[in-house]
Amino acid sequence: MARQRAGTALVAAMVIMLAVAGCMGKDKALQPTETSAQATQRVDKLWEEAFAQLPSGVNTERNLSLDALSCDAPTDGGPDGRIFVERRAQVVAPASSSWSVTEVLPTFSAFWQRKGYKVITDDHIVNEHRYTVQTGDGYQLMIRTYDRGDRYDVYVGVNSPCVWEFGTPDPQ
Repeated sequence: MARQRAGTALVAAMVIMLAVAGCMGKDKALQPTETSAQATQRVDKLWEEAFAQLPSGVNTERNLSLDALSCDAPTDGGPDGRIFVERRAQVVAPASSSWSVTEVLPTFSAFWQRKGYKVITDDHIVNEHRYTVQTGDGYQLMIRTYDRGDRYDVYVGVNSPCVWEFGTPDPQ
């Protein structure tokens, strides 16, 4: 009988612990974040800081600026319903310059290392090089280079972590 009570008490304690852990995990997942406006501002700042490292006259093409992409399949384990902000573009060298887009990767990677960003990806795949870093607050900056044989294409991107549009799951 004492053994049965001990077993029942143990089961009850485990159920309570699991319930508390589940609630804590849920509360943690629903914590406030930056707003989408704050995330947009931070992405733009990171973008401008990076491009300030390049010589004047460097341009971008195929610009993509998205302020509310869905995080409904988040990789951070958080809840659905959040969004993220992203900027992407192809870097183009000035027409009358000895500067080459091949200098983007070493210039940005050195700058980001000085800033203390964590390298997430540094892969060489055939004629492609993928390089991604992450800031301490979860923003990611990436470079993709493609050696096409007759030309060299460089794409740069910045994206925010998943955020609630208004900073909380409840917009009020």
